[in-house]
Amino acid sequence: MANNPLSVSFDNGFGSLGNAWNVPAPRNGEVTLSGSSGLMQWASGKAAGHGYGTYTVTAKIEGHEPGPAILLWPGNDQWPGQEIDLVENAHDHSGRQYGTVHWNDNGKDAFKTEMFEGVKGGVFHDYQLIWEPGKMTFKVDGKDMGSITSHIPKDFDHGGMNNTIGVLNNNPDTSITVSHIDFKPLGSSAPAPAPAPAPTPEAAPAPAPSTGSGGSSNGGGTSSGGAVDWNTIAAQVLANFNATGKWEMPSGDASHSPAPAPAPSHDQPVDWHALAAQATANFEATGHWFI
Repeated sequence: MANNPLSVSFDNGFGSLGNAWNVPAPRNGEVTLSGSSGLMQWASGKAAGHGYGTYTVTAKIEGHEPGPAILLWPGNDQWPGQEIDLVENAHDHSGRQYGTVHWNDNGKDAFKTEMFEGVKGGVFHDYQLIWEPGKMTFKVDGKDMGSITSHIPKDFDHGGMNNTIGVLNNNPDTSITVSHIDFKPLGSSAPAPAPAPAPTPEAAPAPAPSTGSGGSSNGGGTSSGGAVDWNTIAAQVLANFNATGKWEMPSGDASHSPAPAPAPSHDQPVDWHALAAQATANFEATGHWFI
């Protein structure tokens, strides 16, 4: 089985968690396990279930006794083995909750735990496990509850074994209700949004015509001291070519203009970099933008 995403909402049966015993049909998008009951994916081999990724289960645990659990069961259905518990009740009858990593220690069950301090039963929580190479991280309602970095198994795609998702209850004084199960493979988060395109320079306002000796009318597409509007320059050059067959700009005020650069030949492409350099040189020499 490939390490595919999974989403089960219990609106239409048990979804892929078809290995069920003593579990009533879901109601209102929820399924409740009480007494001795279980609901799991089929553990049919090392590739069964899922591997590295993020597991999120929305559930409510009732009762203070040990018995309810959300777990990842070994894909080969052999125990003791790499069982991982997203949550279970503590054995001190306090109702405290914790997460666990189990492993086979020469035929004996060995485990490490992380307590979920401050997490209360009787209400829904989002229980989450992030399984990545060499690390298991537990979260409840988005809050980090701790990590385990020893005896972390490899998943099937990396030479180890996957685990199947399951929910269990084995105590008459407890129950667990689940409304949603979600799995996303490692590295499958939504792609980052594409960067915004570079802003287009604002076109400078059209130059006002000269009204006296203090002003200067020019054909360069900008007012004196403003930014060069190259879109206007391009439009004027094209209009001149269409009218005269020559690639050129209208000349600026001759009294302030240095000798203009030679107009490009009509059978050659326009060198806009050269035009920009000429306009800049003219402005630096005269204080006016023109070609």
